[in-house]
Amino acid sequence: MPKIEVNEKLFFQMVGQKYDYDTLEKKLTCGKAELDEKPDMSQSEDQRVIKIELNDTNRPDLWSTNGVARQLRVHGGGKPADYDSFLSREGAFKDNGGHVITVDPELKDIRPFMVAFMIEGKPIDEPMLLDIIQTQEKLCWNFGRKRKSIAMGIYKNSEIKWPAHYKAVDPDKTSFIPLTFDSPMTCRQILEEHPKGKDFGWIIKDFKKFPLLTDDKDEVLSMAPVINSASLGAVQVGDKDLMVELTGDNMANLMLAANIVACDFADCGYTIRPVKVEHPYETGFGKTVCAPFYFQKSTKAVLKNINKLLGSQFTKDQVVEALIRMGNKVETADVNGDVEFTVWPAPFRNDFLHEVDIIEDVMIGVGLDNFNAEKPNDFTIGRLMPLTLFSRKAKNIMVGLGYQEMIFNYLGSKKDYIEKMNIDDSKIIEVSNPMSENYQFVRPSIIASLLRAESGSANAIFPHKIFEIGKVAYLCEEENTGTRTRQSLGFMTAANNANFNNAASEVSSLLYFLDHEYIVAESDDPRFIPGRQAAIMVNGKQVGIFGEVHPQVLENWSITVPCVAGEIDIEEVMTMSSAEIGSAKQAKAEPKPVVNQKSEAETNPVKYFDEHIELRVAKITKVDVNPEGDKLYIETMDDGTDTPRIIQSGLRPYLKEEELLGKHVIIAANLAPRKMKGVESRGMLLACDYKENGKEMVELLTAPWAAPGTLIVPEGSDPSTPKPAKLDADKFFKVTMKIENHKMVLNGVALTADGKVITTEKSDNCEVC
Repeated sequence: MPKIEVNEKLFFQMVGQKYDYDTLEKKLTCGKAELDEKPDMSQSEDQRVIKIELNDTNRPDLWSTNGVARQLRVHGGGKPADYDSFLSREGAFKDNGGHVITVDPELKDIRPFMVAFMIEGKPIDEPMLLDIIQTQEKLCWNFGRKRKSIAMGIYKNSEIKWPAHYKAVDPDKTSFIPLTFDSPMTCRQILEEHPKGKDFGWIIKDFKKFPLLTDDKDEVLSMAPVINSASLGAVQVGDKDLMVELTGDNMANLMLAANIVACDFADCGYTIRPVKVEHPYETGFGKTVCAPFYFQKSTKAVLKNINKLLGSQFTKDQVVEALIRMGNKVETADVNGDVEFTVWPAPFRNDFLHEVDIIEDVMIGVGLDNFNAEKPNDFTIGRLMPLTLFSRKAKNIMVGLGYQEMIFNYLGSKKDYIEKMNIDDSKIIEVSNPMSENYQFVRPSIIASLLRAESGSANAIFPHKIFEIGKVAYLCEEENTGTRTRQSLGFMTAANNANFNNAASEVSSLLYFLDHEYIVAESDDPRFIPGRQAAIMVNGKQVGIFGEVHPQVLENWSITVPCVAGEIDIEEVMTMSSAEIGSAKQAKAEPKPVVNQKSEAETNPVKYFDEHIELRVAKITKVDVNPEGDKLYIETMDDGTDTPRIIQSGLRPYLKEEELLGKHVIIAANLAPRKMKGVESRGMLLACDYKENGKEMVELLTAPWAAPGTLIVPEGSDPSTPKPAKLDADKFFKVTMKIENHKMVLNGVALTADGKVITTEKSDNCEVC
C-alpha cells in the first residue's frame, strides 16, 4: 500500500488544526489510512516528518500531504472547497489565456496524450516543493505504472515562449542538457548514460522517435516520461508561476491526475489557470482538451438500500451530511416512496462505480465509531462447502500426478488474456475504471495465467507441471447479472516431449479418481493446435478442454518448449458427479422391504453404555464467567489426569460460583469437544432439575466420596471396558439416564462411583441432563 511522508507543520496547517498523535491515528481512519511512524521528537516542528500508510489504492487523491489533510478537514466539518472557478466541463472550456500546446500526429502510437495547467501565486517554499516531488512520484509510480501510463513535469512558466509543442523527434539527432547534467546529450545517450534514462528509458527505447516537449523557441522542457531539461525544467525553492504537464496513454487517468494536483495546489492558496492542448486525433475527450476538467459521472443510491446494507436507520438529512463530509455534491428526490440520492464525486475522485460505493462513503462520512457493535443472535456451525471439498479432492489428485499448485491474480491485461491467447473479447468482462491496464480485465480462463508463469520460467529445470484451481468469470446472458463466475481447474505441462497423448492420460486419471465417466469430442479452440485438442464431454455437455498449445500462442508468450494445457469446470463436474447419478438410479430402483429393527441403545442400554459412554468424577478447581455468554460458566477441573479439563455449563442463572467450587461432579468425559462463545468445552456436567416454590432449580450430580478420575458404571459392569475417545452428542443421548427414588439409574440399573450409588438430595423422578 502507498506510504507518504508529510511535513508536520505543513500538514496541520492544511488540516486547519493540530492533533496529538493518538487523536491523529483515530482521525486517519476517515481516509482509510493509519499512522505508520511517528516523528522524531528531538527535531523542531518545521523539520518533523509524519509517515502515513494509505490502505486504499482506489483513492490516489490521498497520496499527498494535502490529500490526506483535505480529507480530515472536510470530514471534520470543514467546508469543501469550490473548484468550479478553474474546472472546464464538456462544452464549456475555461479561458486558457493563450496557453496552448500542440501535439505531433506521429505521437499517436508512441505516447499519445497530454494535459496541462498553470499554477500562479506565492513562491514555492521547501516543504511545498518536497511535497510536489512526492506527489509526482506517488502518482506516476503507483497510479501511472512506473511512469508508463502517467508522467508529470513541472516548469518555470516565466521562461516559456508560448505556444508549446509536444512532438516526436529523432533520438540520435536531437540534443539537450538534461536535469542535473551540465552538457548536452542526445536523447539516445540520455537513455544509456543518465540515471533517470536507465530507470525509465525502457518505456520509449523501442520507438523510432522519442516524445519531446519544447516551447515556441524550440527550447526543450522535457523528454517525457524520462527527464526534464536543466533549463526550463529545473524548478527550485522560491520559483513561482509554474506549468504542470502530464503525458501518458490513458486520457481518463491523465485527467484525474491533473485534477488531483490542481486541487491540491488550489487548497494551498494558488490560482489555477487552464492550458489547452490540441491533439490531431481523438482522445476520448475530444481532440482539444482543457485541463483541469470535470469528467466524472453521477451515481445513484436509495435510502432503503443504504440502511439495509449498513444495518442503520439513517434519515435523508444524515445521509446527505455524511456524503458532503466526504467532499461530494448531493441531490435528493422522492422516487417510488423512497429517497434517491444522486451523488457527484469531487473532481479529484473517480472511484464511484456502483451504489455500494456511495454506501461506503456514507459509512465513512458518519464515522465508524457511530456504529454500535452487535453480537450475533444465532449460533451456527461452520463447515466447508461441498465445492471446497470437491476442489481439495481435485488438488490432491493433481499433486499425485506430479503437478505443483500455483495461485494467480484474477485481474489482468487485454494483452495477456485476449491478444496473446488468440481469442476474441466477446465474452470478456472489462473493469470500468481500472487503476491500470494491467488489471483491466477479469480472466476468462486459467490457461493464460499458467502461460504467463511459464514465460518467466525458462531457466528452471524441465519438465514444468503446474496447475491452479480458482475462479474464472465471463459474460453470460443466462444469468441475472449478465456474468457467470465458476470454479475452474487449469493445468499445463512444458517439456520437450509434452504431447496430446500425455495430457489425455492425465485427464483420464483425474476424472477416474473424481468418479466420472466422460468422452472426448472434436474441438476448434484457437488456443490449441487443430487436430491435437479435444473437448471433455460429460452427459452430453462440454465441461472442459485440453490439447497441445498452438505455436503462435507460445510465440506470443516467448515460450520455446512445447506445452500441453487444459481446463475443467470444477463446478460443472461436481454437479454431474457419477456417484450422484448412481445414487439417483438406485433411488429409482424397486425398494426392498424394510424391517423395523430397534437399535442396541434401545434393546440393551446398559451394554451400549459400557461400550460407548464414559462418565467420570471431576473436582471443580476454578470457576470463571464467560464474558461472551450470558449464562455460561467456564469450569476448570481435575479429572484424574495430569491435564486440567475445561468445561462450560449454562448454570449461571441457577448456581453461584461458590456452590460449584470444590464439588466432585460427574462429567461426560468422552463427549466430543465443542466451541462455545470462543472457548472450547471438553465435556458436559451432569445435573437434573426440580421445582421449589414454583421456581425452576438445578441440582448437580456429585460423588463427594470418590477421587477425581473415578469412573461411573452400572452396577455389575466392568469399568475397564474400552470406549471411544470421542463420542458425538447424538450417540451420547441415545440412552436416557434418570433419577428414580433419588437414585441415578439406567434402565432400572443403579449407576455407581467406586461401588457406591449416585444419589440426589432434592431431585426425583426426572431425567439426567
